[in-house]
Amino acid sequence: MKISYEKGFKLEEIIFCPTALCNLKCSHCFVEQKNISLYADDSLSLLRDCAKNNPDIKIGFSGGEPFLNFPFVKKIVEEAIQLGLMFDRLMTNGVWWNSIENLKKTLVQLKDAGFDGKFGLSFDSFHNQNLDKVCDFILACHEIFCDDSCVEILSVINSADEKKDSLEFERQLEFIKGRTQTSHIAFYRFPQSFIPPDKIELKDKKWFAEDYCQSTGNVFYIHADGNIAPCCGFANECSELYIGTVKDDYETLMHNIENNSMASLCYNYGLLKKARELQKQKILPKGKCSDMCGLCYWLCKNRGN
Repeated sequence: MKISYEKGFKLEEIIFCPTALCNLKCSHCFVEQKNISLYADDSLSLLRDCAKNNPDIKIGFSGGEPFLNFPFVKKIVEEAIQLGLMFDRLMTNGVWWNSIENLKKTLVQLKDAGFDGKFGLSFDSFHNQNLDKVCDFILACHEIFCDDSCVEILSVINSADEKKDSLEFERQLEFIKGRTQTSHIAFYRFPQSFIPPDKIELKDKKWFAEDYCQSTGNVFYIHADGNIAPCCGFANECSELYIGTVKDDYETLMHNIENNSMASLCYNYGLLKKARELQKQKILPKGKCSDMCGLCYWLCKNRGN
């Protein structure tokens, strides 16, 4: 049955990237590591304004590694609680800490601040974390938040050898279950995305489903440098998708979305419709593409405006 998606941007979540720093260097990561961090004052001001205009928004964290700017995370969590907002995921690699004492102390502070969302644990062959350290993180989360379901694994499939990668992931997952004494832990596996070359090749077996970016969108994704994009897909690193900065207010950002040609293409016209149109014009080659964000990135750099 074909699903019908509603067009248009509707703010559902604010995702803060507290810092562009990370203690890991993963080959598949699209974030350029820089010693830059968000300022709390600007972020809190925008958060309050967004909550005033849309009290149903959720709050999430990404990065970089959010725990490397924990004071910022704590301030945002405390303010979100005061505003009566809900939390989504706090993304983390789970191995940012130096000692069990440091790990538990930080998690206790996060719980006391009011965070009750999920921990999105990025775990795959690209991150290549120490398994025991990952398990220690999961165990500490379970203990302090008194919830065996508070950690979810988000994993990218290594396209170099998907079968081998899947078998290794299953082995590691069984190790984690045994070590943490958790019979079930939620996990999500995603295909690897690529930054497409200038001469894009469409070699997939099927097109992505046209959802007007509802699966990756309807968010204010606030980068560590303060720039804001209206989606959480990796193409949000493209300046063509920027709709303002953390110093802007809610009304300005919503106005800018309406006047941003790439945002309008994503949310109203449709990326798939644009791709097929460009194929008829022989600007895009024949073929199909299952990677919506990859195509979006190419359009940003080549045919976005």
